[in-house]
Amino acid sequence: MPQLNQPRLSFAPLIPNSRLDNKASVAILLDLAERLLAQEEPPAMDLYLVASAKEEVGALGAMYFAQQQKLAALIALEIAPIAPEYPIAPGPVPVLLSQDAYGLYDEDLNRALQAAAERLHLPIQYAVISGFGSDGSIAMKFGHVPRAACLGFPTQNTHGYEIAHLKAIARCTDILMEFVQQPFPPPVEKPVEQVNAP
Repeated sequence: MPQLNQPRLSFAPLIPNSRLDNKASVAILLDLAERLLAQEEPPAMDLYLVASAKEEVGALGAMYFAQQQKLAALIALEIAPIAPEYPIAPGPVPVLLSQDAYGLYDEDLNRALQAAAERLHLPIQYAVISGFGSDGSIAMKFGHVPRAACLGFPTQNTHGYEIAHLKAIARCTDILMEFVQQPFPPPVEKPVEQVNAP
């Protein structure tokens, strides 16, 4: 007969599970919501915490939400696949995407997320992933949001029995919590060079 008080198998500091792209991202949103509610001052920007559906089939949930609500930007939370073709190291360091199969992410938004990580003295990885798309990049490509970023956590065996580092997931919440304490970054105006015709 099994004993009721047997210790549970622990994989800490890793979490193995299926569909971590959904589960861990929702955990980040719930943790962020709890922390925002616990602080005395409201965040420095208006924000929506949205758990969307059907990202793998065209980001339908995010696209619908972005059509219903005018957004200044969208920050997607995602897995960052650990694979030989991608420069992503496993472990506790979150990943900020520069580009994926749908295009470039917004440089100013990425800089603001990077600055939030730096204020917390947290390291961050940068990556370009060619065979990948997020709610953010898809919504931006189709004109539903003007700016997007994608913050992720390194994950092995994507869309299988996935494995991620708990600290990478927690650090995504830390970075987002710090990000929303500053006013939303306006786009940086880049000077236009005049070309004189000969």
